[in-house]
Amino acid sequence: VIKAMIERFTPRYSVLLSESPWDVASRWVQSRQIHPSNADELGAILRAMSHGEITAADVGFKGTQLKLTLMIDGKQQVVFKPAWYPRDYVVTGPPYAGRDRHNAEIAAFHLGRLLELRRTPLTIGRRVDIDKEIIRVASQKLLSTFYEREGESCFYGRCLYCKGPEDGVCATSGVLEGTLVLWLPHSFKMTLHKHPWSRTYRDNVRAKWETDTMYCDTVKSNFKSGPRLLDIIDTCVFDYLIGNADRHHYETFQGYDDSMLIMLDNGKSFGNPSVDEITILAPLYQCCQIRSSLWQRLLALQDGVLSGVLAGILSTDPISPILTDAHFKALDRRLKTVLEEVQKCISQVGIHAIVADTVSPSR
Repeated sequence: VIKAMIERFTPRYSVLLSESPWDVASRWVQSRQIHPSNADELGAILRAMSHGEITAADVGFKGTQLKLTLMIDGKQQVVFKPAWYPRDYVVTGPPYAGRDRHNAEIAAFHLGRLLELRRTPLTIGRRVDIDKEIIRVASQKLLSTFYEREGESCFYGRCLYCKGPEDGVCATSGVLEGTLVLWLPHSFKMTLHKHPWSRTYRDNVRAKWETDTMYCDTVKSNFKSGPRLLDIIDTCVFDYLIGNADRHHYETFQGYDDSMLIMLDNGKSFGNPSVDEITILAPLYQCCQIRSSLWQRLLALQDGVLSGVLAGILSTDPISPILTDAHFKALDRRLKTVLEEVQKCISQVGIHAIVADTVSPSR
């Protein structure tokens, strides 16, 4: 089973396209999906991201974390998130602690594919020559944040927490590892929403969902129709598996009543493989609902299938290895917990906990 699924889900990087990869990726985006299921063209697009010429580099767009906006082949914008930590670094403290983990974005993208939650932008790893590929085409705004440390080129960019060289990142032997995330088409405008299960981010201050046992009823009254609540529950399962407790807001497409919850910014994931933050699953165990399609998918990935398949897929990324064995074990352990929570809900409310899919992405 694992071997067959690895074959099915591993991108085919050798596929050649007769048209622009960027046009294909743009055409894929719909209200309920960012990419289709296992399209042959996926590998070609990812390869173009990881090997295409960087023709412009600028500071990142908004946000709290350091990132760059790059142009590939003069036609396609991508976000570049640099590496901060070695793979085996364990982030301690609150569940949202630490800087973004660039490798987490890659693992999250492919996990979304495995779960058939195709709501995460295309992502792949890349190592760049910081002098030849970045400085040579950098904007003046970005160049103004460059400095040298021990003979290596460094920069701190522009972001909420990018104050100066103390917040910078440096190349190693002239090379900087990072992750590229494909920008969504400009024709799709996004609306930002506060997540109903967001944290307070303050010590000794609890959110309403942490104290109100009937909180889900309040949320349901705000989402009387449409797929939003079930999208939030899909996302909480996804976030629990990857250990992402930092989804304080989320975005949807403007002008689409059935818009998916777009699963952006997964960098605060895979921080500590020994900690399973059960409160991430609050939407699931408080509302006691889960889509039938996701539930069936989770059942198919239990007993080590999830870690085995994801490990096989990630082994083909240009900056592999992506995750340590401890993180793969954590994925399987957390999946078991999710299924146990669903079983508790079935015991409490019956089979009504499993909700038939009324909205699904195109195949």
